[in-house]
Amino acid sequence: MMFVKPQAISSALLFKFDLNALLFHYSTAAATARTHLLVKYLINSLGFSKQEAISASAKVGYRIKTFNNPDLSVNFLKQTGFNDAHIKILVSKSPDLLFYDVENTLKPKLHCLSEIGLSGSDLVNVLLKDWEFVDRGLDNCIKPLLNCLRNVLGSDENVVTVIKRCSSLMSYNNHETMEANLSLLRSFGCSNDKIKNFVLKRPNFLKLSTKKLDEMLHRVEKEIGVSPDSPLFLHIVNVLAGLSQDTVNKKIGIFKSFGWSDTDILTMLQKLPYCVARSETRIQTALTFLMKEVSYKSIYIASHPSLLTYSLEKRLKPRYEMWKLVNEKNLIKNRPKFYSVMTWPESKFLEKYVLPVKGELPDFYDLYIKRTGK
Repeated sequence: MMFVKPQAISSALLFKFDLNALLFHYSTAAATARTHLLVKYLINSLGFSKQEAISASAKVGYRIKTFNNPDLSVNFLKQTGFNDAHIKILVSKSPDLLFYDVENTLKPKLHCLSEIGLSGSDLVNVLLKDWEFVDRGLDNCIKPLLNCLRNVLGSDENVVTVIKRCSSLMSYNNHETMEANLSLLRSFGCSNDKIKNFVLKRPNFLKLSTKKLDEMLHRVEKEIGVSPDSPLFLHIVNVLAGLSQDTVNKKIGIFKSFGWSDTDILTMLQKLPYCVARSETRIQTALTFLMKEVSYKSIYIASHPSLLTYSLEKRLKPRYEMWKLVNEKNLIKNRPKFYSVMTWPESKFLEKYVLPVKGELPDFYDLYIKRTGK
């Protein structure tokens, strides 16, 4: 058996630890130097303040060793249509883009979008809203997602319309869920045209979990009593799917506290489901005004639910007060119902109710203009 002197062991270990310490010191010094270069680049080339540059560089500390030539990414973005202000916004959100491989990452993914007709200022606006799509795989995420959208929407033009309306779709990382949702909708009898027309207006609908969508489809058909053939079927599904059951219960509780029956609530949902999407405070204040001041019954409001969607301060109250005053003073011959007056465009209300009384009621005219911001 061979024996090593304790002194030899200590010397070997000491040398090993000294070497590790030296390597760590070198690595740390190199990283610090690169961080300093990045901060300097952000300040001098992209117009960052010192604090902004330090904050952005802290987000990419794990990649700092690959910091080499950020001008490649910046120049490519400029060629694509981004100006200096746009690039500063992007780098602030995602400083990783300075480390991207332009030829193998940025170019292919942006080219994929330009191929469907998304380019110029439209492309810039979409990417400013959601840059995360660049982190998605081209072949296993972005292309399958675009194909799925193309299949349901029928054309690249419609795909571009939807992406512009909902830029977060581009970073959605689960086209399988989207395809499962489309199959589920078809199994409920929703035609391709119906799905297409709805998705064009509410593209986020495609991102629901399949379990949630299935639950809402059955609930709307069975509990709400609306057939999948109804034009409002998907709208009701969309509203309820976007709210927790607890939130729905609280909002329904507000209606019931004003004396609404289950039938009233169902009537409202069947006519204009987005009333339930309004905040609890807005529902409360609208019902207080309409039922206590205007003296409408629940059955009437349920049958005319658009009343619940108008601004209380800029439409409901100012128009009601002007309508009531003009009628009381017999200042106009025709007296349309308040609901009719509420549905008029502002230009018609001004023409019929406001301008004709400007001379006789200047103070009320000025007050109306001030309150509505006209």
